[in-house]
Amino acid sequence: MALPSRPALPRPPTRRPSRIRRWAIPALGAVTPVALIVVNIAVFIVKHLAAFRWSIAILAFVSGMMLNSWIGLKIYRLFQKRYREHALASDVNQDVVLIGGMAVVIGVSFITALFCYLGLSNEASLPNAMTFLTGIFAIAVPFAFQFIFERVLGRAPKRGGAELPANPFPTALPPPPPPAPLGQPSQRWFGRQR
Repeated sequence: MALPSRPALPRPPTRRPSRIRRWAIPALGAVTPVALIVVNIAVFIVKHLAAFRWSIAILAFVSGMMLNSWIGLKIYRLFQKRYREHALASDVNQDVVLIGGMAVVIGVSFITALFCYLGLSNEASLPNAMTFLTGIFAIAVPFAFQFIFERVLGRAPKRGGAELPANPFPTALPPPPPPAPLGQPSQRWFGRQR
């Protein structure tokens, strides 16, 4: 004689820890080793500051060129969007705008790299508040410009999700037939030979 089975009781819902909770302890444990590595790198750079000055100045020039070119292109797009009838916004004058814009970008990037090089001239003056504040400002600039450009120019459409606009010039005619392959006579010429 089989005993009747008891219905299973529902389990209480289990709460999974959030992603922040799961990574909090490993992150706290990694703070001290990361700080030791940063201190060692900083002391090494200070001891060899003369060699690093040129590297940091060159990196400042390259990153300045990239950032300033990006900002310049976005500003030019904004200018074209707002002032379509202006002479500088026309396609004819784009070469002049490009050359002038690149001259400004190179000049600003060179001045930024020069100030960076001069600011690292004496290791006894480091760290100083001016270098620290300038670094924070330089980090904030691209994010601020990206926020402004997204607000003013709008976000770019997502890839794959945007539909193409309808053809403004619909055609009712079928497409022309493909040409005959080279080396084969056409039907008309072949018919005349018979």
